[in-house]
Amino acid sequence: MSRGYRIRISDPNWRPVTYHDAARQVATTDAIELDVGMLEILPEGAMTALLREELAASGWSKGQDGGMSRKFGEVAVTLSPDGRTVTVRAAASKQVTARATSQEQANSRLDAAGKQAERDLAQEVARRLGAHEGEIRGELQAALQKVYAEALRQKAASMGQIESVHEGRGADGELELTIKVRV
Repeated sequence: MSRGYRIRISDPNWRPVTYHDAARQVATTDAIELDVGMLEILPEGAMTALLREELAASGWSKGQDGGMSRKFGEVAVTLSPDGRTVTVRAAASKQVTARATSQEQANSRLDAAGKQAERDLAQEVARRLGAHEGEIRGELQAALQKVYAEALRQKAASMGQIESVHEGRGADGELELTIKVRV
């Protein structure tokens, strides 16, 4: 048969441990800038206006500064007001905390945790950008194709009377546009 015993030891020097907490917000942002180099089929302003129309038809919204923007998941994409560049931007933030028995130790742990969180967030932001870059480039390329086709139609109309327009795809999948103009 067994018996349970309870032993109580008193330590006059014992005090409860006080913990110190430290916290801060860590944030990171990364961006890719894409040049929108358009051929000058029409004057630059007309080409930019056609691009804005195509992007608006694809769901881009106009900004007060003359730029345009759209979200692709967690990535923000902005066309500059002059229409020459597209900026793809992603951001992330995280609250980092640390706890220790002294404030100095808590701050030291917070610095280490903050540096690790910054590295992790930078990788996450880069992953987000990479995940959407192909989709964004594809949408811009499709919009530019439509812009070029419309610009060629307008240019042909300015040269004379358009007799026929044939639009198709070549063997490589590229857009082929044939416009017959009576001069």
